[in-house]
Amino acid sequence: MSDIQEEKIIDVGNEEFIDSEEWKDNFLKQGKWIRLFWMLAFSFVYYLSMPVLWLIVSLQFLFVLITDKRSENISKVSVGFRNYMVQILDYLTYHSGEKPFPFGEFPSDKDKES
Repeated sequence: MSDIQEEKIIDVGNEEFIDSEEWKDNFLKQGKWIRLFWMLAFSFVYYLSMPVLWLIVSLQFLFVLITDKRSENISKVSVGFRNYMVQILDYLTYHSGEKPFPFGEFPSDKDKES
């Protein structure tokens, strides 16, 4: 072999491989599996929230249709609903480690991001 070809040969013995014991320990950590359970449960809650969303939308539309202005009470409910859905999405996407309501605080108007 020429000197150029010898330089191209990679010594795989020096490469770092994933430690199988570390991988096994990470895979079997109980906390990750418990979080998966909660993520599935809150995904189901998020899925069931669609009828609630349509109820809020319909009521607000009817209120605007009849009175020509939006209902402040329905708006307050919709902001709370929106913040709760964001709280669930943050938990599902690992933006937050805190479980959503009822295991944590119900999100307030202050939690609303502009």
